[in-house]
Amino acid sequence: MDLQLSALFQKVLEYSRDEALRTGWRNICPDHIMLGILRHGDNSAVSTLEAAGLSCDALKLSLDDAVFVSDQVPWDELENINLCESAVSLLQHASLEAARCSSDFVEPLHFLLACSRISGSYTHDWLEEHAVSLRALVEASGCPWDSYGLNAGAAQKDAAAPNPEILAAAIEKRIRDGYVTDNPHVS
Repeated sequence: MDLQLSALFQKVLEYSRDEALRTGWRNICPDHIMLGILRHGDNSAVSTLEAAGLSCDALKLSLDDAVFVSDQVPWDELENINLCESAVSLLQHASLEAARCSSDFVEPLHFLLACSRISGSYTHDWLEEHAVSLRALVEASGCPWDSYGLNAGAAQKDAAAPNPEILAAAIEKRIRDGYVTDNPHVS
C-alpha cells in the first residue's frame, strides 16, 4: 500500500518542520505534526476537535509547554530537520485510519485518530486527560461509529499494510520534494 498524503496534509508537514524549528527540535515528532495541524487551522482534525467540544488553543498551549526547549535551532538548518521514528510510526497508523475511513488519502483527521489510538505523544496524553476517546473523535468527525472500519475496502487495505522502511523513505521524499515555505528567512 502506497502512502498517499493529501495536498493539505503535505502543507501540514511543511508547517510541522517549522514548528520543530520554532520549538528547538532537530527532528519532527508527532506533537510537531499536531502543532502543524493546529497552525494550518482549516482542516478536518481542527473541525473534529471543535465538534468534540475541545479547545484547539488549549491543546496548542499544552503542546508548546511540553515540547518547547530553550536551545534554538538556526533557520539555516531547516532542511536537516526530518521525521523521527515515532512520527513515521504515527503516519503509518494514520494511513490505516484513512483506510478505516474509506479514504484514499491521509488527511489531518486520520493523524488525529492515530494519535488517539496510539500512546507515546503529548497529544495522546492530552486527549486522554480530557476523556476524549477514539469513538468520540470518529463520531465528532461525522463518521458513524457503526460503519467505521467495517467496509470491505478498509479490510483489504489493512491486510496490505505498508513496509515500514519503504513508507518512511516515501514520507521523507515527499517532504523533501514538496517542501516550500513562505518564510523570508529560509531560502
